[in-house]
Order: sequence, then structure tokens, then C-alpha cells
Amino acid sequence: MSLKLRLLIIVTIILLINFAAAGYFMVQNGRKAVAAEMESSTQLARGLLINALPTLRFSNDLSERLTLIVDSVRHTRHIRAWFEDMNGRPLIGQEERAGFFNKPDAPDWFIRLMEPEAVAFRRLITKGSQSYGYLVVEADPSDGVNDVWIDVQMLFWLAIFFLNLILIMIYMALRQGLRPLDELSEALGDLEKGNFSARVDTTAVKELNPIQIRFNHMASVLEKTMAENHALAGNMLSLQESERRDLARELHDELAPCLFGIRVDLAEIDRIAAEHNLTEINEKVSSVKTITAHIQSLVRKMLSRLRPMTLDDLGLAEALRDMLHNWRDRQPEIDWEWDFHGDFSDLPDTLQVTIYRVVQECTTNCVRHAGASHVKVEVKRDSENVKVTVTDDGKGLGSKLVHGFGLIGMRERVTALGGRIAFDTEEGQGLQVRVLIPLKGD
Repeated sequence: MSLKLRLLIIVTIILLINFAAAGYFMVQNGRKAVAAEMESSTQLARGLLINALPTLRFSNDLSERLTLIVDSVRHTRHIRAWFEDMNGRPLIGQEERAGFFNKPDAPDWFIRLMEPEAVAFRRLITKGSQSYGYLVVEADPSDGVNDVWIDVQMLFWLAIFFLNLILIMIYMALRQGLRPLDELSEALGDLEKGNFSARVDTTAVKELNPIQIRFNHMASVLEKTMAENHALAGNMLSLQESERRDLARELHDELAPCLFGIRVDLAEIDRIAAEHNLTEINEKVSSVKTITAHIQSLVRKMLSRLRPMTLDDLGLAEALRDMLHNWRDRQPEIDWEWDFHGDFSDLPDTLQVTIYRVVQECTTNCVRHAGASHVKVEVKRDSENVKVTVTDDGKGLGSKLVHGFGLIGMRERVTALGGRIAFDTEEGQGLQVRVLIPLKGD
């Protein structure tokens, strides 16, 4: 559950409790007020009737006089009155006997909640020795109940209005206050993707200023450090390739001719020994020849690892074609395809070696690990970048597979030149290695 939703739920519960408490106390106070008004009105009506009853003895028409008395109090607030016979049957004011004087507009459950207490006054009407019935005055709480119900309704709608208003204002404040955290999260994602130029605004929320300032400082330091690391890695790669090229040249120019000379001399010694039938010398010469051939094979492997000689002799495009032709001859069951676009002759030596090594590592992995039946190599150059794509239909990289030193080495080589490398794979669906290296000056 998000922080905004949690805070909104907490505020809603607090406000609902407050409104419920306000409604409860409003109902309780309303009950007390209605009871007090009913008691006061009853006392007033009682006084009026007591003062009016003595006039009955002087009236010739008792019914008319009782009607006047009942009408004198029937419109008093919270009061209803009627006259009933000795058996309890209403004679005057009988329309008011069956219920509330004015039925409240409030629902029944609210009327029951108010529970107005009945306050009644009964006086026996006599003239001489004859009893005619009872004059009854009873409190009528309908007006008070209506007033409280109106107040409760008003409280309810005010509660709905202010609840929505407060929640909207809190939501807007939270959204505005938490927006810097969303920006910070996006900026951290950019850093994770290698975009070290990401920055966040430090003027939105004062309380988050220290975090935002420190993040921007950290991003600046990382950007500077990564630029220095890229420059250092590029220089180290250039220096490494230069040393390898010099070492390969010395091995090729110095050691290889010496080994070739040894083999020539051994062949001459072997001829002389054969003419003079020197069997023991023949055996020693044969052993030295074997050792010399082995040393020459090792030197060729070392030269290939230190520096692809075809790269210097043929150029990048032809060196790659030569490599792929060799793979086709050695692995005829795999369908090899390649496509080269652009002029690679003027590319920096370090960049050419990196492209060659990337293709070499990818094709080696295709043969050794992927179990692929089709491999396609694409190298394209435009005015700004060099793009290398190696695609196979092998088993791909599994989710639990740990990248080996070959893939790590490719990433380091490409990163050192300011480029990017991506591995698009799905287990059992093959692998595509995409490399993008920008062209830039020294």
C-alpha cells in the first residue's frame, strides 16, 4: 500500500470519528433541549388551563367553552390538547389524539433514537356534582425532533463536503511533496542505466533539499569519475594493444626467423648424417625438429592471441572475412552469414582490434556453448558510430547463467571506448549481441 493511500485512510478515519462524535453530542444535546422545551411548554399550558378552568362554572355551553380552552393552547409549540369523556373517548380535539401533533420529517429510527419522554397533564372537568370528562394536555416533541434532524442532516452534508475537501487538499499536498522522491527515483534509474548527467530539482521541497543536493553532488562525482575511468581505460587499452603489437612484431621478426634458421640447419645436419650413416645423430636431429616445430606452433598461437596478424596485413573487413571463412571450414554444419558496410580502413587501431575481438569472442561462444545452426555477423559504420551485431539461433543465455570472463572482457573493451553493449536473449530462442561504439577524435 502506498504512503499516500495510507495517510489518506488515516485522515479519513480520524475525520469520520470526529464527525461521528459531533453527531452523537448533537443528538444528546438535542434530546436534552427538546425535553427542556417540552417541560417548559407543558408548564405554560398548564398554567393557562388552570386559570381558564374556573370560568367553566359560569358558562351555559360547556362544550363551546371547552373548545375555546383547547383551541387556546393547541397552537402552542410542543403542546397538544383534547377533551375526552370518562371512558377515554376523545370528544374535542380528537384529530390530534392518534399521534404526533405534526408528524416529524425525520425517519422512524431517528425518532426512536431521540426517545422524547412523554409529559402529560390531566384535569377532571366537573360542574356541580356532575363529572363530564378529562381535559388532557400532552407535550408534542415533533418540532424539536425536526430541528435536531435538520441539524444532523446539515452536519452530515458539511461532513461530506469538508471530508472530500480535506482529502483532496491532503492528496494534492502529498503529491506535490512526494514528487521530488519520484524524480529522485527516476534519476537513480538513469544512474543505473549509465546516464550520469541525471540531476534533480532542489527547489521543490525544503525538507528534501539536503538529500537532493547530495544526490546531485554524487551524480557529478560519478560522472567525473566515469569520464576519467573511460579515459584511463581507453589509454590502457591503447597502451596494451601497442605493447602487444610490438611484442608480436618482435616475436614475428626475431624469434620466427631464428626458428626457421634452426630448422634449415637441422635439415642440413640431417642430410650430412644420412650420408655418413650417423644413426644416433639422425635420432637427435629428429627430436630437435619435433621440439622446434612445437615451438613454432606455440609462437603462432601467441602471435594470434597477442595480435591478429591478418588485421595488419588485410584490414578489418578482410580479417573478419578470413576469420569467418576459417569457422565455415572448421564448422560446416553451421550456416555462417556476414554483412559489412562502410569504410573501416581509417578507424583507430584500438577500435579495429576491439571490433575484431568482439566478433571473435561471439563466434567462439556460438560454436562452444550455443549449439547454434545459424550465425550472422553484421558490422556497419556511419558518420557517428560503428555498430556490431552478432546473432545466433542457439540456446541463449539462461536466467541462472553467470556471464563468463569472455562477456565481461567484451563489456570492458567496449566501455573503455565509450560504447555500449547489450545482450538480447531468451532461453532457448538464441542470443543477439549488439555493440555501439561512437566515433570520436583522439
